[in-house]
Amino acid sequence: MTTIDRYQCRLPKHLLDKAVRELNEPEDNAERLKAIDSLREAVKKSSPEMKLLRDDDLFFLAFLRARKFDQERALIILQNFHAQRQAWPEVMDKVISPAVLTDFLSVGPIVPLEGKAKDGSTIVVGRPGIGENFSLTNFIAAAFLTIQTLAMEDEDTQISGITIIEDFAYITMDTAKQMNPSIASKFMSIVQDAMPVRVKSLNVTNEPKFFDILWAIISPFMRQKLKNRFRVHGTDFSNLFSEVADRKVLPHMFAGSGPDISVEQWKIKLLGESTVL
Repeated sequence: MTTIDRYQCRLPKHLLDKAVRELNEPEDNAERLKAIDSLREAVKKSSPEMKLLRDDDLFFLAFLRARKFDQERALIILQNFHAQRQAWPEVMDKVISPAVLTDFLSVGPIVPLEGKAKDGSTIVVGRPGIGENFSLTNFIAAAFLTIQTLAMEDEDTQISGITIIEDFAYITMDTAKQMNPSIASKFMSIVQDAMPVRVKSLNVTNEPKFFDILWAIISPFMRQKLKNRFRVHGTDFSNLFSEVADRKVLPHMFAGSGPDISVEQWKIKLLGESTVL
């Protein structure tokens, strides 16, 4: 790798200070590059046959930031990230070749917002059940593709993490029946052990009466840390405004005054303009 290819820190001061304070990130770029090189070498030694999705500095930096520059833990999540791409082909084949999700992404199943949460994290809105002939595996693939894109390309998200708001207004009992313990186990394993991003808050709104059934299936696979960050808001968004994000940031679906979600813009980001056109 030549010098011109190396990562150069251009973070604004407040974000750099946050990375240093919260993630143990070296402030000196030379030290940061040493950490990146250490992780790169560890991968070569421990998993020489593993074909990396990418090999650039920002890619490795995502895993280091996700585990607060703990080299051993960053290596584990990087290995898990690549192992999961082989272990769940029904989902991961769509992540690898996302053009098959074109029609599904057109209804906006999962889209990040323009504004940030109160803690500076990136807000991602999910709408499980939306669209005709809803497929849970399509939704999970779209979710992982979205989180992967944010985690790999947006340094703000790498440092500040993500806040998830799930709008359950579209879920029916038939949709809910697609969830089972096997899917829940695989899903939570990737979220907690294989994605280079920190989930700062997980929120559910407009949950149906049968939400307890879904919770009984999913919750056994959630660690206590994530459970502690889980909130159910129903149709009362007051706590969403006070604890998660300002009203001016949230779209009208959450009784906010912020801009609508950018469905088409995000689809183009995920698939590329040529694919969409």
